[in-house]
Amino acid sequence: MFRVGIQLPHYPIELVIKAGVYADKLDFNSIFTPDHLVGIGLKNFYAYEAFSILGYFAGKTKATLGVCVSDVLRRNPAVVAQAASTIASMSGREFILGLGAGEGMNLIPFGIETKFMVSKLEEGVRIIRELLSRKVVSYEGKFFRMNEAFVPPSEKVKIWIAGNSQKTMEITAKYADGWIPTATMGEKKYEENLKKIVRKHRKVEAGLFAYTVVAKSYDEAREMIEVPGKFIALLSPFRGEFLKKVGIDEKDLPPNILRFTFTKENVEKLLNVAKQIPFELVERRYFYGSPEDVAERMEKFVKAGVEHFVLTPLVRHNYYLECVRLIAEKVLPLLRED
Repeated sequence: MFRVGIQLPHYPIELVIKAGVYADKLDFNSIFTPDHLVGIGLKNFYAYEAFSILGYFAGKTKATLGVCVSDVLRRNPAVVAQAASTIASMSGREFILGLGAGEGMNLIPFGIETKFMVSKLEEGVRIIRELLSRKVVSYEGKFFRMNEAFVPPSEKVKIWIAGNSQKTMEITAKYADGWIPTATMGEKKYEENLKKIVRKHRKVEAGLFAYTVVAKSYDEAREMIEVPGKFIALLSPFRGEFLKKVGIDEKDLPPNILRFTFTKENVEKLLNVAKQIPFELVERRYFYGSPEDVAERMEKFVKAGVEHFVLTPLVRHNYYLECVRLIAEKVLPLLRED
């Protein structure tokens, strides 16, 4: 059996709160917040603080709560572990602590170092796991040091690692309770990589992050997702694979998401490039279409081994709640029937 969660928007706070309560009312299994200093958008780049929002929902919802994803660059690993333990204790149930290597938008504008991001992730995850397992931690690493450190322990915190790269999958196999790559990977590679992780690890919950648009018809959904979908694809570290097909040199673009910063100029540059890209080159990265279209695509990933979907509506704020409703009332019944 699989679980399905919703990731909340970055902004505005009224929609964030309303969406979380609504998703819980619709019986989604989980509710996630992104953990950003800067939101992903085309016009508005604000983002509210993730753990504060989750603390609000801890006593107001029944769903599993999670962050998708945090990092150990903006916060010391002990601070991350303490925050996760606090939310788990407040809610009295499982808390999913998603961790990734970090993204330029949340680091560069604030003077936070961007070197050795994946190596810092590995050290940080190791420390967090030890702190949460009732250990007093003394650790001397390349990037972090602990001297008889401790936080309130919690068996309810489950650590998920985000990333489609070989190194982040290795970290998942070593230290994590779950894996949350993006749908960009595709069903076939997802299944292959999941088998590699499971062979090296006792048990990992197989998650999947997917930007999603559901509408009454395929054409309506495609019209909604085409521009933001191409924009998101142009942020990918692997964008060179499809840019070559249209003769665009990646060097002429702003940096990918690892060093991209959200300015009006950078966004306009990517939107201009997006006009030159056929949507067909990037459409498999997303779940979109009618309820039947989205259910069919999700079913393929279920067969590939997905146990927990984290769906992020890639829509305007005024359509967000409707998209969440369609997922719950139209898509999931079709999927669970199959």
